[in-house]
Amino acid sequence: MKSTVFRVALLRAALCSVAIFSASEVLAEGKGAPLAKRAPEAAAKSQPSATMDGVQIAMLIKSTVIALQHANQTGNYSVLRDLGTPLFRERFDQVKLSAIFSGLRGRGVNLSPILVLSPTLTKQPELTDQRQLRLVGNFPTQPLQIKYELVYQQIDGVWRVDGVSVEAVAVQTTEAGRAGGTPSLAAQTPAPVKPVASVKSGKKPVQRQY
Repeated sequence: MKSTVFRVALLRAALCSVAIFSASEVLAEGKGAPLAKRAPEAAAKSQPSATMDGVQIAMLIKSTVIALQHANQTGNYSVLRDLGTPLFRERFDQVKLSAIFSGLRGRGVNLSPILVLSPTLTKQPELTDQRQLRLVGNFPTQPLQIKYELVYQQIDGVWRVDGVSVEAVAVQTTEAGRAGGTPSLAAQTPAPVKPVASVKSGKKPVQRQY
């Protein structure tokens, strides 16, 4: 009888030891290994892809400008806002976006012609220290030239809008243009562009429409 009780006690002690050891393994794994595995995954999500080609960049630019065109046309800025990063959506509600782009909307500027044109980059695509992609350029539209400065942040593999600047300025007729056609837009010296800290509607040029 005593032998049986002793064996049961030993068995219980052994089971307790296994349980404590298993728990310590789980605790150690929770503090170490999973964190080491999650870090590269998180880094991969936060780092923008470096494999974008010209077609992808053009699609990104056009989709944003057309989203703005639809917003100006309908007065509904919800889709443009939803394309943004969480910080963009936090800073700019529909009312604020409507006010910001009231200039373009009030002048009746039509951004739709950019659908059949290729965007020109007046500055090389820039990836900032904050891992933001900055694209600056224009579309060769006339009589108003559409200029843009767009900032994106990649979240979970998707480029989200983090800053928008679109303006329509009168194309300057130069002696060179009259003598030998319109100079290459890519060869023109771009005007200095201020850093995009917020959404901007741009300048108010001559009141002309497409």
